[in-house]
Amino acid sequence: MTTIDTPIFVRAIDDDMHAQTKRLSDASLLVMAHEVISRLSHISRNAAAAPTEVDLQAFCAALVGPSATQAYEFLNDAKERGASHQTLCISYIAAAAGQLGVWWERDKIHFSDMAIAAGRILHLLRDLRMAMPNVPVKGRREALFATVPGEQHVIGVTMAADILRDKGWHIDLQLGRTETELCKIVHDGGYPIIGLSASGAEHVRALTRTVVELRVAAPWSLIFISGGIVQIEKDIAIRVGADAAAASMDACIEKLEALYHSVLNADGSDP
Repeated sequence: MTTIDTPIFVRAIDDDMHAQTKRLSDASLLVMAHEVISRLSHISRNAAAAPTEVDLQAFCAALVGPSATQAYEFLNDAKERGASHQTLCISYIAAAAGQLGVWWERDKIHFSDMAIAAGRILHLLRDLRMAMPNVPVKGRREALFATVPGEQHVIGVTMAADILRDKGWHIDLQLGRTETELCKIVHDGGYPIIGLSASGAEHVRALTRTVVELRVAAPWSLIFISGGIVQIEKDIAIRVGADAAAASMDACIEKLEALYHSVLNADGSDP
């Protein structure tokens, strides 16, 4: 796992970081942070073989601490002791999210703490994928395209699917699916790339929780974001823990090709 000491959301809290200004409102950022915590808290209800209470408290403290390094080292140590990917995701990360949710309700952590913890959690979920066995590419450019749950604008993603099919891609288009349905589809389908379409900032909540659940259900998949939300917030992929994002059709094709080749490189296959 790669240690990243600049967690997701930090640039939104610090207006001057990297000479950027925040685009999403504090309310929208709070929604993203809250969704990461609450969604993983829900997942953790069925967690087994959880770490000790002392370890859990220490991990939570690392997630809101001044440096991301300690949180990454904590999971690395658990992995070296034999913890599986599922255990790391559910019994450690999700369980910690549940504890952070309790801290939030009891006012033990503030907005900035919650945002930093959520960002680090998204990084951890994304980076854990690197340790997963590669899923063999099926000899063609293949992806699942889906609208974010609750999204009513389907024309853009439908046209994108048709255009990419004309370019030789095999696209499974899923519209109007819930998070639960999408997770089952991607888990059973083994898609190397998942494309999520969202039209605007009002779908930040659904987008964030969908990415979180997909990271757990299909940790081997690369996640791509498109739609109007990318024009509103160009760093949305970083903020919600996806692998790439693009707004225009040409940019989408370019990004998808790059993701496809990264899958091939990881698998050792020929284009």
